[in-house]
Amino acid sequence: MHCGPPDAPDPHRTPLRGSWYEIDLDAIRHNYRQLRSHLPAAVRIFACLKRNGYGCGAGPVASALAAEGVDGFGVAALPDAVAMRHMGVELPILLYPGPLPSSADIIERLGLTVTISSLEELERWRAAMDSTRVFVKVDLGFYRSGATPSAVGALLAAGHAYDDVDVEGLYAHLSELPSEAPFHVSEQRSRLQQILQSADASGTRPPIAMVASTAGVLRYPEMDFDAVDPGALFIGVSETDHSARPVALRPALKAISSSLVSIKRTDSSLGTAPDLPGYQQGMVVGVLGMGWGDGLPRQLPPGAEALVRGRRVPLLPPVHLEHLRIDLTNIPDACFGDQVLLLGQQGDQTISQHEVTTWWGTDIVGLYAQLRDHVPRVYV
Repeated sequence: MHCGPPDAPDPHRTPLRGSWYEIDLDAIRHNYRQLRSHLPAAVRIFACLKRNGYGCGAGPVASALAAEGVDGFGVAALPDAVAMRHMGVELPILLYPGPLPSSADIIERLGLTVTISSLEELERWRAAMDSTRVFVKVDLGFYRSGATPSAVGALLAAGHAYDDVDVEGLYAHLSELPSEAPFHVSEQRSRLQQILQSADASGTRPPIAMVASTAGVLRYPEMDFDAVDPGALFIGVSETDHSARPVALRPALKAISSSLVSIKRTDSSLGTAPDLPGYQQGMVVGVLGMGWGDGLPRQLPPGAEALVRGRRVPLLPPVHLEHLRIDLTNIPDACFGDQVLLLGQQGDQTISQHEVTTWWGTDIVGLYAQLRDHVPRVYV
């Protein structure tokens, strides 16, 4: 087998591991600017960067958004907040429900804000911290975390009664929003307005009232209030086909890249190959150093492909823990160490996010959620 020059990335940017994700920070900045241009100037933006910034890296993504002028962040996992602080991000960071008072020392040291949904949670956080920054969460009909509308008044009053508690805001997440039921959104909005009116009357209204999601901020401008906290929008996913705000988003994930860690031509000495689709003698099988332990699906359908030297090649299920096979029979110049793209552009060929989500049996947000933290990221 003759090997010509491989189509490989810049070796100075290639991680030590033979597989990596390529993340476009400029796309994330662009998506922020798109949102900012559609919001009233007084409405603040808290970027929701759950799941390690939707798999793109919470620290680098937060740093890029901080440079653009975002007002703060929301995360569900404490390590994501730690990563942001390690990148030098000093903006407010709201911890969604998840971290517990057992982590109070690091939370207080990093100046993070915790979510409370009940009087018990408030007292537990107060007992663990010298000074407690809180956002009160309200359940407007999602039936997840959050105080019920009838319980919010007492929780706000209790928070304001303590000198060691700073109630920085109040927020809610919209319930799932079927496009056929706008009345349900109106009902949630009405509940929050009543809560805020009561808080105004009692002098306990926090400076920030926030209720939004990516779909919510794009579809329901009337739900802006003081701030919004979309998440998927920043990685280029609108999560709605019915937008009142026509944003032009760009995908943050440019490539899922791996490498050929082995190539061989099969022969009769191997016998039959019951688990190798399309097997025939003389077939050239390549092996990628990436498998379902690295976020790939355990099952791939027929027709799934990758790019090698600018040409499409079939992937060969089943997927293994750290490896995946591909059919290189029609790529005679493929060589050990060549780059293989499971997503992205190589030459004039492109494997799109739509194709990958179809093969992986997920949607775009699911694709980002399956990006593994141990796989290196290359930022462009």
